[in-house]
Amino acid sequence: MLIDRLGMRDHGTKYPSPVTSSNNDRLPTTGDVHLYADPKTYNTQTPVLYADCEGLDGGETIPRGLRHRAKEKEDVAIGLLNDVTNVMSKGGLRLQKSGSSRPPSVVETSSRRKLHKSRHASQRDIVWAVTPETKKREYAVMRLYPRLLYTFSDVVVFVLRNPRAFESTVLDKLLEWGSASIDKSLNQPALPHAIIALNATDNVDDEEWDIESATKRLLDDISDAIYREPRFQEQAQLWRDTGRTIKSTKDLLYCYYASISVIRIPSRGRYMLMDTQMEKLFQLINKRCQWSLMTKKQLRMLATADKLQIYLRAAYDHFARDLSTPFDFIKEALKHNPIPQDFGGNILDLAISISQNSKDIAQKGGTTERIFEKMVPMISSCIMLDSVRQNLLGTTVQLLNDAYVEFCHIALEDFANFYAPCSYSSSRYGRCCNVKSGHSQKGHQNKEGRIFSGGGYQSDVNLQEFGSLWITQIRTHLDQLQTQLYKLSHSLQEQSENQIAARLHREQLTDFYRSLGNVTDFVSHSTCFSCLRELPEHPLPCGHVLCLPCIEAYGIKTSGTSIEVDQCPLHPGQPLREPPWTISIKPPHAGVRVLCLDGGGVRGIVELYVLKAIERVLGDGLRIQDFLDLIVGTSTGGIIALGLGVNNWSVDECINNFKELCSEAFTPRELVGIPVLEKLAIVNHGSMYKTKPFEALLKQRFQGNRPLFGGANNQNEMSTKVAVTSTTLIEQHPVILTNYNRPDTAENELPYRLVRSNCPSREFKVWEAARATAAAPPFFKTFTKANDKSGYVDGALYHNCPVAVAHHERRMIWADTANTVPDILLSIGTGVNTLEHVSQSPRHDPDFAKYHGTSSKPKKTFLPVQLGNIVVGRFDRLLACSTIWADFLTDIGPQAYHQMGNREDRRYIRVNPGFQFKVPRLDAVDSLSLLIAETRKYTNDNKKKIREIAHRLVASSFFFEKDFGTVRAVEDGFLCSGRIRCRFSSSPEKVKKLGYFFRGCLQGTFEPHFVLEEIGTSTREAQQIPVGETIINDMYIRGVFTMRNLRVFVSKELSTTNISLCLQPGPYPISRSALLPISGFPRDLMNEDIHLQGRHSLRLKIFLINMPKYTYI
Repeated sequence: MLIDRLGMRDHGTKYPSPVTSSNNDRLPTTGDVHLYADPKTYNTQTPVLYADCEGLDGGETIPRGLRHRAKEKEDVAIGLLNDVTNVMSKGGLRLQKSGSSRPPSVVETSSRRKLHKSRHASQRDIVWAVTPETKKREYAVMRLYPRLLYTFSDVVVFVLRNPRAFESTVLDKLLEWGSASIDKSLNQPALPHAIIALNATDNVDDEEWDIESATKRLLDDISDAIYREPRFQEQAQLWRDTGRTIKSTKDLLYCYYASISVIRIPSRGRYMLMDTQMEKLFQLINKRCQWSLMTKKQLRMLATADKLQIYLRAAYDHFARDLSTPFDFIKEALKHNPIPQDFGGNILDLAISISQNSKDIAQKGGTTERIFEKMVPMISSCIMLDSVRQNLLGTTVQLLNDAYVEFCHIALEDFANFYAPCSYSSSRYGRCCNVKSGHSQKGHQNKEGRIFSGGGYQSDVNLQEFGSLWITQIRTHLDQLQTQLYKLSHSLQEQSENQIAARLHREQLTDFYRSLGNVTDFVSHSTCFSCLRELPEHPLPCGHVLCLPCIEAYGIKTSGTSIEVDQCPLHPGQPLREPPWTISIKPPHAGVRVLCLDGGGVRGIVELYVLKAIERVLGDGLRIQDFLDLIVGTSTGGIIALGLGVNNWSVDECINNFKELCSEAFTPRELVGIPVLEKLAIVNHGSMYKTKPFEALLKQRFQGNRPLFGGANNQNEMSTKVAVTSTTLIEQHPVILTNYNRPDTAENELPYRLVRSNCPSREFKVWEAARATAAAPPFFKTFTKANDKSGYVDGALYHNCPVAVAHHERRMIWADTANTVPDILLSIGTGVNTLEHVSQSPRHDPDFAKYHGTSSKPKKTFLPVQLGNIVVGRFDRLLACSTIWADFLTDIGPQAYHQMGNREDRRYIRVNPGFQFKVPRLDAVDSLSLLIAETRKYTNDNKKKIREIAHRLVASSFFFEKDFGTVRAVEDGFLCSGRIRCRFSSSPEKVKKLGYFFRGCLQGTFEPHFVLEEIGTSTREAQQIPVGETIINDMYIRGVFTMRNLRVFVSKELSTTNISLCLQPGPYPISRSALLPISGFPRDLMNEDIHLQGRHSLRLKIFLINMPKYTYI
């Protein structure tokens, strides 16, 4: 009634509502639990959702809804498969032409792209249903449903037809429901409010239509029930034993519910009164929901709609496995709420790790005071180190008060609120497990969920007093470190202040982690546990992950592109490995090389043969990933990206593995070829093809348990960063899975988010990332990650051509080149039918508009969209990748070319082989040979374009290293000096292969050469720097690239300099020039360091200005 009554006022919008049974029907209508939207609050910030559950006294009778399901499955199967095959038939996928009609099954709605699951899709196997009694439907309804609904509902509405039977029926159920559930959750932020709706009321006093009067009358009538009924007496006594005062039934009800309200609903015929009472009911529900919301918000336990769904799913999984063990809200919430990436968040991360891993702290009682006092030397040293690294003016003690103290306070408060359990304990039942933010009015609970005493949260520390004392301890230790730093600076004058601070800090690190116990247990993927200041980016073979400044401080820089680390600063004296661990870095101001790979099922073979053609130009021994900094892939392109960039496969290895994956992935299910049964089997299993053979091969090829990021291993860190796209099943939000860390962004700043767990044990494995990016329904089942039950589907649903992701990521990772063009951004497609013309730009697609910053007027439609229908719609647009690319170039505007606006210097290149036939289906394994042959033909016909791409990659392997402090003003201009270097300098074998490539460029009198020029002036001629036979022979024979020092002169300080490489006498087809800029050029060599320092200065100012203000509560 609430839904239909309010829904009618919203003309044009249809809201689903429960189906009511007739008066003569003795079968229950509703089966299971269903969720419905409230029309009035649907578009507000706090929408109300109604959960409709089948009756608690339904017995073993199968509801009509479940009886209908079998028939519905068959109908869905036939309709869904017809729709999918209809689009995929006749030779392949294609876009709808203008004016063409869509398949009738595709629902036209502004949210078509969302993966609305089937109403009956969320099911679980009941592990505990092993006996005849527990297998009964009634048992699940009475035991499982209350645990879920009581735990998560803000308001519970009990509908009763006969108020005279309240005490014998509803009160019993009300108390039974609460008692069965209240001890089955820990850290529950708020108890639900109870509303008793007395339906079909006749012949009552007018005052009883008032909620307060009706509530008082009913509670007065049942006030003595706890003395009349033995079962109520028993429950009342249990609560009295915990210290609660129970004098009436109302007191007992308030042990289970935050409030009790009664409302009367009239019988038929009194429509005006009924409308009035329904409005009162709605207002009452809304008011109680707001109360609950405010309580949760005050405790910082308010979940968004997306997070609520995650928690519900986790609780569903939990209770489906075990009805007895309580569900812990805080524990689950912390899995999905990342710790802030700032100094306070990093201190909190370390404190959590100490509480979980330090044996020494645990033996002495891991109280908040002991943990934070233990961190005093570490935090003090980190502040000292950070102040030196950032060259902050003032003493460290002054800086503590100005910049760091508030973050220390926040870390302490957050730990006390969310991680420190209540200190109340009982000799019989043990210690209370609830933390401050989850310690509701239920009282004290032990780990079994038993409520053994009343009362609120008790802390083992007075935050106000200890906070002041703790900061004083940090201040004192900082003062001691400042004195030591001053003395060492005088005795070690040959060393810089940075080196001395790092040395002093390392001594503090050694003592600190040695005192904690097993240092290998202290690993974080969100905090550098060496400095507590920067983002951890570089995994070491011991499992620890350090930031770049710490790697530079404790490693040895062997070249402009590599650093060797022989010991981890967290446990010095223990060699990491022999030879030393090598970490690849991008030289300052060097540009970025990006590869972007589309999705397309078996058509991914096209991308591999394009890459093979590029490698053929580079020559034997030089692999495509050697020339790339970042690879971004979707679906099949994501699997290729992981193979190249993470597993370090050659292109030939990728091709062989890809062919095997295709043959295993598209293994048809049983009953193939049998009409109807085949379709039923697909719907029953959730996919057209078997999942287990596909997953088994992914595990085998991607080394089973190997994590995507971090983890102890003996392989040198890969220099190529990899990101693959996916889509969350619950939130229906695009995400990326990466083998790297990068600074986080503000919420909603990007149209996708990076998935990274604080806990290393929950990190994605490489095979899981491959499975998640290629989970394309209805071909394959959605992917569910085992350790956190998060679900994912194919990344192609949002980013089939992930060029926008690649563009954003390269700017987020490398801040020094964020506002310049990349050396190259190469996008490779999976083939396109050149006979067809795309008539609709995807920017007119409502989903494209939603996730690319443009507006789209929502339609007044509220219809459930089946997963298969969404896939059908997405198939219609798969070939829009080329248009997405064109729109991307339009969106970034002049940045598609270099800063001087030279439209001939193209850095963004798209290769998408055109075929004179309709492209094969995503699962057309038998078309592999055709695709290979046609791709080879395309690359042969476009040799000059492929050659230019390869040569541009070669040019990007050289960079200019400016000598420190050489920029100076001279007569008529400015001067600096430096040297052209090769990115492969730390790998002689690669330099030899590159030398072999240069030998092939020698043609008659032509020899490769660099060109140095000042852009925008005609007063000075360009300078040629030859790469003669002597240099080439050094490369080819010795594996060494060495060139003389260059003096760079410009007429103005703000002038732009370009250094290019010429590898052939004539121009290229794309750029129409024979000159290809080396990495990072053009550059403003004379003032670029000022801009870089300005960015660091701005970062510090933001750190100081945005410093949170702290007050204890």
